[in-house]
Order: sequence, then C-alpha cells, then structure tokens
Amino acid sequence: MGYMNWREIISVHVMWKQRLSAYLAGTSEEKPDPEVIRLDHLCPLGQWIDGEGKPMQNLPAYEEVRELHAKFHQNAAEVVMLHQSDCTAEAETLLNGPQSRLSENLKHRILGLSHQVNAGTSGVFQS
Repeated sequence: MGYMNWREIISVHVMWKQRLSAYLAGTSEEKPDPEVIRLDHLCPLGQWIDGEGKPMQNLPAYEEVRELHAKFHQNAAEVVMLHQSDCTAEAETLLNGPQSRLSENLKHRILGLSHQVNAGTSGVFQS
C-alpha cells in the first residue's frame, strides 16, 4: 500500500475555505470551474477512496469520509456557482455556515480514518 500523507490531505481541504473566501472577495487569481470542483474523485483523497482505500471500505470511518468528502466538493461547487450567479451573499452564507461545519467534521473523520488505516496496515486487520 502506498504512503498517504493524511496531514497534507487535511490541510488541502481546510485551505479550500481560504481559497473560496478569496474568490468571493475578488482577491483570487483562480477561475474555479464548479463542474470540476464537484468531481470528488480528482483530488488525492478521492483517488484513494476509489482506489487504494477500497480494501478499507469495511472500516466505519471509510464510508463516513466518502460521504462527507463528496458533499464537501458539492458544497464547494455550489459556492462558486452562487457567486457566478451574482448571489455572493448566499455563497458566503453557505461557505461560512454549512460548508465550514462540514469541513471541520471531514477533518476529524479523516484523522479517525487515518488511525484506523494505519492500524490496519500494521496487521490488526490481517487474518
């Protein structure tokens, strides 16, 4: 199994709030595409969930992370779409409310999953 840098994965997702805040404020050089953001399998965590992580799908945290991660990307895409539709106030409400709570929840669930995966790779889940 390849090495997963869980801290980096967490920080990348936490950084989304700053990236989206800058985008809404007009201080970002990024031109995000909501259709691409929505695709939760493009980032390293999504690739792990669909690939190397599949054998871990019996872990309780796996399904929680998979669902939260998909919703995280849907919400991020929605923030961008709202802003592009001149609904910046609604975009900010989503970003600073539900998306912020979801991000925090996802962070803790990823940490929990990382502990379970690391325990699994050291023989606990091997028969």
